[in-house]
Amino acid sequence: MEAPVVVASNRGPISYSRDDRGHLVPTKGSGGLVTALSGVFFHDDATWVAAAISDEDLEIARGGRAVGAGPSQRVRFVDIPADRFDLYYNEFANRVLWFIHHYLWDVPRSPVFGEQTNLAWDAYKEANATFARELAKEAKRDPVFLVQDYHLTLVPRMLRELAPDARILHYTHTPFAGSQYMRILPTRIRQELIRGMAGADIIGFQSRAWAENFLLCARQVPDLHVDLRSGRVATEDHEAQVRAFPVAVNPHALREAATTDRAKEARREVDELRGDRKLLLRVDRLEPSKNIVRGFLAYELFLRQHKEWRGKITFLALFSPTREKLAEYQTYADECLGEAARINEELGRKDWEPIVVRLQEDFLYAVGAYGAYDTLMVNSVFDGMNLVAMEGPLMNERHGALILSTNVGATVRIGRYALTTNPFDVQETADAILASVEMPKEERRRRARGISRSVLAHTPETWLWNQLEGMDELRRRVAAPSEKPQKPDHPQRTFDDQIGGRY
Repeated sequence: MEAPVVVASNRGPISYSRDDRGHLVPTKGSGGLVTALSGVFFHDDATWVAAAISDEDLEIARGGRAVGAGPSQRVRFVDIPADRFDLYYNEFANRVLWFIHHYLWDVPRSPVFGEQTNLAWDAYKEANATFARELAKEAKRDPVFLVQDYHLTLVPRMLRELAPDARILHYTHTPFAGSQYMRILPTRIRQELIRGMAGADIIGFQSRAWAENFLLCARQVPDLHVDLRSGRVATEDHEAQVRAFPVAVNPHALREAATTDRAKEARREVDELRGDRKLLLRVDRLEPSKNIVRGFLAYELFLRQHKEWRGKITFLALFSPTREKLAEYQTYADECLGEAARINEELGRKDWEPIVVRLQEDFLYAVGAYGAYDTLMVNSVFDGMNLVAMEGPLMNERHGALILSTNVGATVRIGRYALTTNPFDVQETADAILASVEMPKEERRRRARGISRSVLAHTPETWLWNQLEGMDELRRRVAAPSEKPQKPDHPQRTFDDQIGGRY
């Protein structure tokens, strides 16, 4: 496909700061979304539109100039006032949407929607409208708009109103909540979110499960017509196709990262920490959806039930602090650290600390640690895909075992080679820890090779290409008189065909 590509996301591929001479200079952005979209700049004509996060980003958004920008010359920032950004991003996107799509609420007590929710919702709509207006400036070039994630669910419909012929794909990197759980949201908000996404031509998800959840939610919106078999959502004048595009990791970038001095130093440090013990590793953002407390409780149960392993295994937990301004996240972080300290106090010895916690935003350190583990734990409550589950096995040099939550999108791709567990069942997870450390060498080798083959079969470039090709297929079908989209109850292709039965 030769059409220009315009990506829209809350966080962009770069952010700006000032060097020693006061010049504005770009630095590479972080986060799973930026990593997943790393292949976008391989496209000949790509532009990225993102929110201005730092003061320096704002200066660029208002016409400032940078030095040595390179690809950043194709990044544009939108200026959202700080107070509105806090409401849009922290209060609504992260406190409401993140929580509902990851099933994180303690429903008898929370949420409680009221005046603050309405203020946050208004700011969310304003931010989405700001993005839509900025994107509409690109419409005359007839690009493919790739609108990313739960921060921008209203953008497709808003952009469609500004540019009716625009080609729009909305992609959700998180899970998508089931229809009954989504009914927790106020009706007007829930319906407007779904209608907003339905303004796209293609609505993409990490897995079939999340795509199906969206379709079932869309059935509850009165003016939408949904065909579950074909995966189509239609209004009176527009039709959207729902598909799954499982994201991939970049093996070349990971291998390059592993050659850096920082990654090598980390590997030596982790090897020294492990000594002659087994090493259990987890690498996570320090937030509730990662299910860290239950992971620690499962490890404690394992040590209490199998005392012979005390002193023979170390649990290294690498955590990146995140969303520290939100009380829910800070409370959970404190609980995680408290549980680790308690377990160390009750079960540790002078020569052995059962759990070693490191709080640091250090990707290269994580890459170094990936090479050294005997078991990797990914026990998220729910996850759209989870890149750690694929990055770790790809970089591991010890045929390490993988403990993987069945509610993680990556399970569909690599679950057959992992020790899959119910993330809420600490006994099952404790049993998986035992199975991983006692697993015969040949089985470890077979499982590790299977995961690596599955991961290497997909790349960020092919993930992006599949989405662009999907848009091409849609345009060809609309253009061909004999293949014009039919009414939703007479699909041309089944839902299995559209989203890929294996996912």
